Amino acid sequence: MTRSVLAGAMAVVLVLTGAVACTESREPVGGEAGSGGDGGNGAGSGTLDTSAAGCETDDLLACARSSTLAPTVPDDQTEPVAADDGAEPFVIGMVNQENSPVASYPELSVNVRAGVDFVNAELGGIDGRPIELEVCNTDFSAEGSTACGQRFVQDGVTVVLGGIDVFGNAIETLDANGIPYVGGIPVTAAASRSPNSFQWSGGIYGAVLAFAHQAGEVDGVDSVAIIYGDFGPITEAAQFGKQALEAMGVADVELVSHPVVAPDLMAPVQVAAASSPDAVFVLEADSGCGLAFDAIASVGLDAQPYYVGACAATPILDEAGPAKTEGARFNIEQELSGGNVVPDTDLYFSVVGRYGDGFEAGGAGTVSFRSFMNLYLVLSALGADGLDSASITAALRAQRDAPSFMGHSYTCDGRQFGTLTAFCSPQQILVELSGGELTQLGDWIDVGEIMAEAG
Repeated sequence: MTRSVLAGAMAVVLVLTGAVACTESREPVGGEAGSGGDGGNGAGSGTLDTSAAGCETDDLLACARSSTLAPTVPDDQTEPVAADDGAEPFVIGMVNQENSPVASYPELSVNVRAGVDFVNAELGGIDGRPIELEVCNTDFSAEGSTACGQRFVQDGVTVVLGGIDVFGNAIETLDANGIPYVGGIPVTAAASRSPNSFQWSGGIYGAVLAFAHQAGEVDGVDSVAIIYGDFGPITEAAQFGKQALEAMGVADVELVSHPVVAPDLMAPVQVAAASSPDAVFVLEADSGCGLAFDAIASVGLDAQPYYVGACAATPILDEAGPAKTEGARFNIEQELSGGNVVPDTDLYFSVVGRYGDGFEAGGAGTVSFRSFMNLYLVLSALGADGLDSASITAALRAQRDAPSFMGHSYTCDGRQFGTLTAFCSPQQILVELSGGELTQLGDWIDVGEIMAEAG
């Protein structure tokens, strides 16, 4: 892979993971979780307060019983029940990019492994059968991705968790052999559209359509500029955003593309500013967040800015400073209050704290942990004797309004997000930064409905 292609691929991964992986803001920006909320509809303010995150006691079973995992904890179970070491393990594969010089995400598999260890040590695995996680590293290459898919087919693995695979070859190989690919961070067409793929996220597509809803339907703006790196899914997402805005009656929508590898964003911001938009959608992540904050401030673009959730990370906001970030809006994929948000989040932090491997609990690992827990609920319902690729696929496809760990309920009928048939729960939440505190703007946004209405 040439240096330029490698850099471009890395930049694409950063943007796509930024729209998904880091959308659950885990470091307090200000205030406490749910402060000022109504206690039910999730319209509270403040990020989840992680200064004291975790279950109130060391009893993780009690914590799990109040969470989305409640169906897996019998009412009469008061002590941890370990899986039977002598039973045949149920192997779950996982495809991820790790230990590479660029675009390495070991926290995805580390957090899944923490979840597996918790389930085996305290919930008895699957009817006493221990779960074994086999992680295959793509080495950030198309050949490595293909090799991972082939390895799991040859080993007879019945289900594979997603991590990050920027090439998607493994998914295609698994699909050809009827093996379901579950969760992770959908950064390829294969992850978004393959019939064997099941995703609990809206990806970059969900972010853009949530922005369009707020700007076009709620605020009733007349003009929007969308700034994005010109590559594959990012370009497609920007076009979806334009189509949705126009269907809402927004008269002027300008797409402003730039090379995915750019030293700064002054030029595209200047182009966007020339049309005097009412709102600007910025599809950048990681270092691109700071570049966007700087460029918009330098140009003096007077428009309501929307950024992907990764840009709400505390280090990024602190470096940019309040003068450049006040009033900015971001997408996230979890309510700030209401529902099972607090019990699920408490359990997550406690499990990762007890069984994790020293990685920061926030960030991309939240998505892979959610994926494993949702899969575990399905496997547990099937029972140890009913676990094969066909039954798991059928069970996933049959899910209707099923509870999702740390997320919106999900339905895997292939009809939730237009042509993006793999998305089971693309719904989004928007938040706004005001006075150093994130405030939730309304309830869940059904981006699938927005896509359908846009045609």
